[in-house]
Amino acid sequence: MRPLDLASPWNRSILLLSVAAGAAGAYLTLFQDRDLLLAVEAGSTTFLAWALCRELDPDRQTTALAVAAFGGTWALLGMDTAVLPFAALLVVARITVETTGRRPLPSDLGAVALVATLVSITPLGWVMGFGLAVAIYVDQRMADDPTRAALLAALAAAVGSSVVTSLGGAFPQTLPTLRPFLTASLGLLAVIAVLREPVDPVSFVDSRNKRFIRRDRVHAGRALAGLLVFFGSIVSVEPVLAVVPMALVVATSLASTEVERLRRV
Repeated sequence: MRPLDLASPWNRSILLLSVAAGAAGAYLTLFQDRDLLLAVEAGSTTFLAWALCRELDPDRQTTALAVAAFGGTWALLGMDTAVLPFAALLVVARITVETTGRRPLPSDLGAVALVATLVSITPLGWVMGFGLAVAIYVDQRMADDPTRAALLAALAAAVGSSVVTSLGGAFPQTLPTLRPFLTASLGLLAVIAVLREPVDPVSFVDSRNKRFIRRDRVHAGRALAGLLVFFGSIVSVEPVLAVVPMALVVATSLASTEVERLRRV
């Protein structure tokens, strides 16, 4: 984790936007008889969409606020959300892109393995929990100092998430009903995220670290996020539209890169 610098007007904007979405959700719950957790879902989806976009598209602030507004509106309209898997996907991106400015400590890795286990109470949660294990492994493969502790944490995350999902009976007993257009679109998005490299980032790793974010890490983060959203849409017995805000963040980051690529030509 890293602190949110309130000196930045962009950070203050997303806090205000998240609070506004939560307040709107509370109003709808009290006066329109909507879901009791709507305020939490709206505020959290707003913030998580912004935070994930900042990981996958670190050079631009406006795109992050745009997808944040979409995420909050999506929840307030009564569309399906998945806050815990969304939060796990954010951690996947943060580990892979390595934006915190320091290498993960053993305590960090243990916490990530625990999160992967706890979030895997649904099939979509299991995909993101297992994705955390993959993220730890990918991070170690791209690091200069791979450690045994990280590999053990990745193993613990993979086994723990699978055990929880199995014991809880969350795995679907029959093949979930797929939405052909949505599934095909998410599959195409995943392929583009894997094959299309970003341009060289100009943002620093954390505001206190004068080291540029690595392009290969941004590419890996986008690819992994795209694949997890795609696989999550296939295995999930939850309302599959819950992955739409996550997919939009990935799509927006890819589109933003293409615009920047054209601008630099």
